[in-house]
Amino acid sequence: MKRALVTGGAGAIGGNLVSALVREGCRVTVLDDLTSGHRENLPKGVRFVKGDVGDEKTVARVLKPGFDEIYHLAAFFANQNSCDFPLKDFRANALGTMHMLEGASRMRGLKSFLFASTSSLTGDLDAGLAEGFSTPYMASKFTGELYCRYYRRISAVPVRTVRYYNCYGPGEWPGRYRNVIINWIERVMKGEPLTITGDGRETRDFTFVDDIVAGTLAVARSKKTVGPRVYPVGTGRETSIKALAAMIQDACGRTVDVRFTPRRGWDKTLRRRADNRLTRRDAGWSPTVGLEDGLRRTVAWYRDRFLSR
Repeated sequence: MKRALVTGGAGAIGGNLVSALVREGCRVTVLDDLTSGHRENLPKGVRFVKGDVGDEKTVARVLKPGFDEIYHLAAFFANQNSCDFPLKDFRANALGTMHMLEGASRMRGLKSFLFASTSSLTGDLDAGLAEGFSTPYMASKFTGELYCRYYRRISAVPVRTVRYYNCYGPGEWPGRYRNVIINWIERVMKGEPLTITGDGRETRDFTFVDDIVAGTLAVARSKKTVGPRVYPVGTGRETSIKALAAMIQDACGRTVDVRFTPRRGWDKTLRRRADNRLTRRDAGWSPTVGLEDGLRRTVAWYRDRFLSR
């Protein structure tokens, strides 16, 4: 039986990934400190360890020989949170990744170490996809990517790296630092106005969690993806924030006011979408869930989870 370790496994992506691995018959261990994850996201039958990847002793206790796959999704999420708490961001995203890679470098028989990075490192489409940093989150995630390259070259850790593009879907709970879609769904369901930072013409690539999980597994298991290349996991389609607000209201069947405020100082990217051609080619993956369908499924999950009790 295949054995897998998922850090951050109680989060939205992690919980759905763990469920997929369990359906395959994998024996799964989850390491999560539950600062943003929830035990309710986990299926029965997994071994759960509450702990922080930034703590070296905890990682050493969990990273024992015998794992076939490691999915390192644990992170201090995301840009605004990192601006408010930069040291916590560094501990989880940079130091935590170092601890995980150091432990993995001593494991024999490990077939895959997948590191989940972020589309925040991909610059504005109008600026030629230049990479730059305007938040601690971006810096710490890129540091994680560099550590992955180092351990692949020096210790032959079978590293794969993905960059997730604006994941949404079941398992994502509303909260101050969470993704815009679930927070807006909650506000619409409560009849509260939506606030757009900027003029609403900014675009992002919103990717349903099932596609994120499928892309993660495809990259983790392809022989072509080991090494320094970074694999975007996103739809390849842009949606404006103003259009997203209208689509969420349609999915909820309600209408609320939409207000505009100045763009946040660190938010420099006006247009972003995944160029997923490399992922399609090397991992054989392609997205399947459209935004309208994904939003309907997310609203249905929100109603069932938060309104039916």
